[in-house]
Amino acid sequence: MRVSLCLLMMFYSGLQLLHAQTVSVRFEVNMKVWIDRDDFDPDTDFVDVAGTFNSWGEPGDQLERIDSSTIYAVELGGFEAGQQILFKFRKNGLWSGEEEFAGGRPNRSYAVTQGENTISVFYNDEPDPTGPPKAQFSAISTTVFTNGLMSFQNTSSGRITEFQWFFEGGSPEQSTERSPAIRYPSTGTYDVQLIARNDSTADTLRIENYITVEDRTLESPKWWNERVFYEIFVRSFYDSDGDGIGDFNGMTEKLDYLNDGDPTTTTDLGITGIWLMPIHPSPSYHGYDVTDYREVNPQYGTMDEFKAFLDAAHERGIAVIIDFVMNHSSSQHPWFQQSASGNSFYRDFYRWSDTNPGYSGPWGQQVWHQRNSDYYYGLFWGGMPDINYDNEAVKDSIFSAATFWLEEVGVDGFRQDAVLYIDEDDGNLKNTQGTFDFWEEFNLHVKNINADAFNVGEAWEPTDIVLQYISNDRLDYAFEFDLAGSILNAVNSGTASSLISQMQKVYDAYPFLQYGTFLTNHDQNRVMNVLGQDINKAKLAASLYLTLPGIPYLYYGEEVGMLGQKPDENIRLPMQWSAASNAGFTTGSPWRTPNSNFRDFNVAQQDTTEGSLFN
Repeated sequence: MRVSLCLLMMFYSGLQLLHAQTVSVRFEVNMKVWIDRDDFDPDTDFVDVAGTFNSWGEPGDQLERIDSSTIYAVELGGFEAGQQILFKFRKNGLWSGEEEFAGGRPNRSYAVTQGENTISVFYNDEPDPTGPPKAQFSAISTTVFTNGLMSFQNTSSGRITEFQWFFEGGSPEQSTERSPAIRYPSTGTYDVQLIARNDSTADTLRIENYITVEDRTLESPKWWNERVFYEIFVRSFYDSDGDGIGDFNGMTEKLDYLNDGDPTTTTDLGITGIWLMPIHPSPSYHGYDVTDYREVNPQYGTMDEFKAFLDAAHERGIAVIIDFVMNHSSSQHPWFQQSASGNSFYRDFYRWSDTNPGYSGPWGQQVWHQRNSDYYYGLFWGGMPDINYDNEAVKDSIFSAATFWLEEVGVDGFRQDAVLYIDEDDGNLKNTQGTFDFWEEFNLHVKNINADAFNVGEAWEPTDIVLQYISNDRLDYAFEFDLAGSILNAVNSGTASSLISQMQKVYDAYPFLQYGTFLTNHDQNRVMNVLGQDINKAKLAASLYLTLPGIPYLYYGEEVGMLGQKPDENIRLPMQWSAASNAGFTTGSPWRTPNSNFRDFNVAQQDTTEGSLFN
């Protein structure tokens, strides 16, 4: 008995020892292509690796350059044989989106072995640059307006020492730049040719009738082009009953501040559109996890009180749009509760898996969450499961809810949250064809209900990607995040060149004026923080975005220089109405304490100060 017990203990100890043995992994990434493109400077830039093994780069593990070569490497220990890791390489420790892979794979994957583990790749899986030249190019759009700029993406590979472009009908007609921008002065269809050469060989790609140039039709502006919108977080705007939470009646009381309905007065802001952050029932303070798509949050008031606010706004000529959070619901929504319990009708309202598929989200976050013995998909967090629009029943329910708000309640349109993520194709989680098709279908539904209603999308992506969301009648327009960043950078640096370039790109690329201009919103540090609390910079930034072409959006409190930086609650603090207790927001205890600068930065004080930001 003792011998058996000893043998068993020795066997168990051996297993523990075997389990405890760890192996190292050597990560090597070749930056040659990016160095040759002048997109990576070995003297000033660095590359690191971020993955499941280092909390996705908090911080990342920096790679060392090998003997003045283009290869960077680091060897890390602590891995176990059989361990599956996900990772990406990053330039300068930033999640820039540059290392993205063909087929929509969001991350690299590697299975650790008991032996030697060396991962050796080119950054972003670029083709081996030592091979023969291969001429390749693309353009985000192949249609441009007269005198508009067309940007070409040169994706050539192999050992290349020279590029030469030929643009029929373009100006200039030839270029030796890697990825040039060409202006087309005349309508028509034109060829494009690219030659990629090295010392001994060349490859040519020519596409006939590749570019279509159309006349810019200066259509009559849409009704929303005549508006200045004001974004309101109801919880923080004005509390009418002293419970510390903003409400519909409070907004109604303050409508004259936004627009008194009299065009001859100059005491109001002149706001002609309002965007309300979520007003549906929700277990969270912010409301972006909805539990009922046909009701209002009882903390804000009743449906009748909301309709009274809507009527009062319309009487003043103010249009009202609401946040419609369609990508996901709350995990407390009855649909999800029934789905999680195994109800056959509701099960496919959400995405479920018997096992954890293992991939991470676009910024490295966990997207598969365990519930009982299964896993469900939720891009943002476990409390916000993504709705599965492959299920026609849930799609019909959401479309019907949109009809309810347009027909029975009377809102003027929707601000669409998280438009990038509606459809997922395995590991491809954003900007899929299924997502584009969905918005085309939903927008058609909205127009059939009310031809004048509109959809503005939160497509937090570079301009070239945003354009895909407003083509083919998918959304009416979208917010221009790149332009917002260019305005703030220009004001902070005192240099206008990048802003001029981005504004020209926006004007040339979008359907006539169909984009929203802004500085920051409820997901970003407030503009006064971004501008270092410099009031003159704030005035300049406001002057720029309110007068540039586009549809301007003002975040509540921006007009009096409210401060706020992450976490999110601190950029959504109570509105600063006066120097009175609690900034004049409530007579009770506020849901969150106003910013301490409210005694100097408030509506009452700035209204009577000549030259103030407000004035």
